[in-house]
Amino acid sequence: MAEDTNALLEIEDLRVAFRTPTGVVEAVRGVSLAVARGERVGIVGESGSGKSMTGRSVLGLIRPPGEMRAARLSFDGQDLRSLPERRMRRLRGRRLAMILQDPTYSLNPVMRVGRQITEAFRTADPSLSRRAARDRALAALARVRIPRHDVARVYDAWPHELSGGMGQRVMIAMMVALGPDLLIADEPTSALDVTVQMQVLAILDDLVRETGMGLMFISHDLNLVASFCDRVVVMYAGRVMETCAAADLHAARHPYTRGLLAALPSIRGSHGDLPVLARDPGWLEGAPA
Repeated sequence: MAEDTNALLEIEDLRVAFRTPTGVVEAVRGVSLAVARGERVGIVGESGSGKSMTGRSVLGLIRPPGEMRAARLSFDGQDLRSLPERRMRRLRGRRLAMILQDPTYSLNPVMRVGRQITEAFRTADPSLSRRAARDRALAALARVRIPRHDVARVYDAWPHELSGGMGQRVMIAMMVALGPDLLIADEPTSALDVTVQMQVLAILDDLVRETGMGLMFISHDLNLVASFCDRVVVMYAGRVMETCAAADLHAARHPYTRGLLAALPSIRGSHGDLPVLARDPGWLEGAPA
């Protein structure tokens, strides 16, 4: 992959493997992609295709027995492969952030919501007073479209007292509180109903347009990604099968992408069995389309 001077994130030949008692499992195998400022890049594929591992690799969150290597892993001109852990910790939250899939497991169940958000502000700026940190946390919650009259209640709530949609808003507020340049959203709407999904997507869209941050949006939902993202990367078995403009996703060329699209149920479709995706072993070796 040639160097893109406009790219915020550049990944070339990323590989993630795990050593197990039965051998080496390759979770990511030669992934290359880029994300520009203000761009929404969707990453789609089946469970186990390497989407989340790709996102975690960017933040340096692959831990033993996992091993990560890449020909290039660059964020805003910095080589992430050679950064010591102390400098990576400074990037996480401040410039790189990741929304995990389920707020039920991502939020600390024994800490009130407000304390978890203010902790991020005070870690970034130890001189910040408790009052100032609280004011910033309340502003962060208001920014993710929590009604004004509800902000204080959510701030003082325990995680288990929140609905799925409200918990996801809290996660977004925490991750964007410090104004990251790149946000990785890992299935941020999978556990939400359609109405709340649209609200969460509107929040992410606002943040991209207002701040110019890059967004890596990981999802199983091809229709959602086609309507929300600018570009789509299709992954299978740890490899990139195809990259295309989101508007062109339904005209995709690769048989894997076409198979995924054919398997989508339609409210106007027949009542017969859904098509079964026939996997070609050659997909594991061929060049991406």
